[in-house]
Amino acid sequence: MKHTVILSDVHLCEPVDSDGVWMRWRQRPYFPSGEFVSLVESILAAMAPGDAGELVFNGDLFDFDAGRVVRGEATFEDLPRTEPVALELLDRILHEHPCFVAALARWLRAGHAITFIAGNHDPQLGFDGVQRRLRERLALEAGSARAGDLVRFRLWFHHTDDGIHIEHGNQYDPYCSFRYPMRPLVPPKRGRDREIAPTVGSITFRLLGSRLGTMNPHFDDSWDMSAAAYVKHWFKHYFSSHHSLAQVWLAGSFGIVYQTWRGRDLGSEDRFERNLDAAAHETGCDPERLARHARLFSPPADEVLHKVIREFYVDRLVLGGLSVGAVLTPLVVRNRKAVGAALGATALMAAYEAALPSRGLDDNYRRIAATARDIAEIYGVRAVVFGHTHVAYSFWEEDTLYANSGTWSPAIIDVERGDVASLEKPIIWIRTDGPHTAGGLYMLDGGALVERRDATSPVPHRRPQVSLVPPPNPAAAVER
Repeated sequence: MKHTVILSDVHLCEPVDSDGVWMRWRQRPYFPSGEFVSLVESILAAMAPGDAGELVFNGDLFDFDAGRVVRGEATFEDLPRTEPVALELLDRILHEHPCFVAALARWLRAGHAITFIAGNHDPQLGFDGVQRRLRERLALEAGSARAGDLVRFRLWFHHTDDGIHIEHGNQYDPYCSFRYPMRPLVPPKRGRDREIAPTVGSITFRLLGSRLGTMNPHFDDSWDMSAAAYVKHWFKHYFSSHHSLAQVWLAGSFGIVYQTWRGRDLGSEDRFERNLDAAAHETGCDPERLARHARLFSPPADEVLHKVIREFYVDRLVLGGLSVGAVLTPLVVRNRKAVGAALGATALMAAYEAALPSRGLDDNYRRIAATARDIAEIYGVRAVVFGHTHVAYSFWEEDTLYANSGTWSPAIIDVERGDVASLEKPIIWIRTDGPHTAGGLYMLDGGALVERRDATSPVPHRRPQVSLVPPPNPAAAVER
């Protein structure tokens, strides 16, 4: 029997030395090293002698966008997305999570494979030096150079030898898609290191999301709030603080638009073909099927800059400012033209909002999930597993399993107390034996794996009502 265990969006990065409200999501007790140790031991205990195993990290295991921690504090920096910087960040992350590394080595010593799939937060896994460093570190920890032969990398997607398609899923999200996932690089410049092309999502995380220290950028409900909720949050956490929510948002939003405009890349047919050739070489898939697959991608958001401008309210900020100015003008210049301009500006703002409604996150999640059926039809696989959306689910349609491996990032719902929505950690566990396939979504809960058949929707349930104060993490205490 073959056991394929899939998890994603762990977002390992350096922890901060703090136990307060600020940057709680990066505090050591919230990293899942202890849970991962339990997962590895649980799966190994469930496997019969002679069973084969493959552990697949379906993207965003590492968060290279989170930046470094210096003297215990997070540094808000926009580091180059180059191989030398990625190597430094990888070394820092592995150093801070020795129990996680030890559990990976335990899996390798048992003779089972590990596959790392690149996501939108760790496309640097495509660099040869990064792959070599990670493979050597795990082999050293496992105590065998041959253990490194069990470690492999995939830049776009992975097909297991028993017909499971595993892919992060960011290619169907316009804000996080790469034009060429096998070669996600900016056009080369003489005398400079190769650099990953920034997606709008990566830019946003660096300039905005990671700097909102009272929110977890990996948990939608943490920041996807109404205007009234933001005002309440500001009074509660920023009014008497030296941190500025408005400054971060203003600088971040305009910076995102500028960097997106500056980094636009319209691509070429030649680069498209080279991307397919690289994917065929890495996966062994038929080039014609790969071409059909690649046509499912969402074009990067930089192709329609207006979408980015609207997503970050830059357009409404500018129009709102003009409207306010027009409304105030009649107070100074009392004539019919001024009054008409004020009324016209207000009407224009209302018409603009009505004509271009914003699309919510749920629409994006549904679109990504629907793509799985197209992929299953293209390749004829027995299962399609995504990550990226952080929404764990699984369901069967006829003989095909569709699933999402969710996230291991903490769903903090009370930043002051540190309460989280759930302590469960999701995995997709698929078992195959010849033509037979079983499995689906499981939750690691207190060291036990519990199958979840009720989670079938790709859209999350907003604002969980149950709060749990996370207990001390024994493994994290060892890592301190």
